[in-house]
Amino acid sequence: MKRSRNCESSPGGVPPRALRDTGRVARIVAATGSPGAALPRLRLRAALGVITGAGLVLVVVGSFLPWVISGTVKRSSYQIVGVIDRLGIAGDGIIAVLADGWPLLGVLCVTPVVAAALRWWRTAGALAALIGLVAAALSLGLLVLALGRTGLTVRLDPIGPSVMAAGGLLLVGGGLCLTFGNSSPERRRSGRSTAVNQS
Repeated sequence: MKRSRNCESSPGGVPPRALRDTGRVARIVAATGSPGAALPRLRLRAALGVITGAGLVLVVVGSFLPWVISGTVKRSSYQIVGVIDRLGIAGDGIIAVLADGWPLLGVLCVTPVVAAALRWWRTAGALAALIGLVAAALSLGLLVLALGRTGLTVRLDPIGPSVMAAGGLLLVGGGLCLTFGNSSPERRRSGRSTAVNQS
């Protein structure tokens, strides 16, 4: 009968001695983080995802826009790469590597999306930054080389390179923030398990 009174006096019928505060709960909560602290991180990650996604879209769209004007004909970057490949003027250097891999640009831009879908935030950020760096360097380099050159039968159309350069800069910024501003879920779970085990 005495035991029944003790169970009734405690919430849920649990004896008072089972509710003794050992500090373990506080350590677990500190290791896992509070929902209030996780909300700003989720908002930041969503904003970075939007910025990086916009950069990927601009890079792909820019590759289809006109890059070169030859007389009255406007050619996209893929058409230029096709001409370079047919004429065999790429050689064996970096131009040949870019010409061979340029048709795969759209597929390459999907890889950060796949990594983000798998919650590999650092990998997604690194891939986005790398793609953005190459796209921005190429497009900005062409814009600088063609600056002030007029009177040529074949000249640069700034629309395509400008759009790609804007997308590349967004990718570099968003990708670096994703890379260095987010920890992977695996590392967080490992850190939480270590904190719980040490308690």
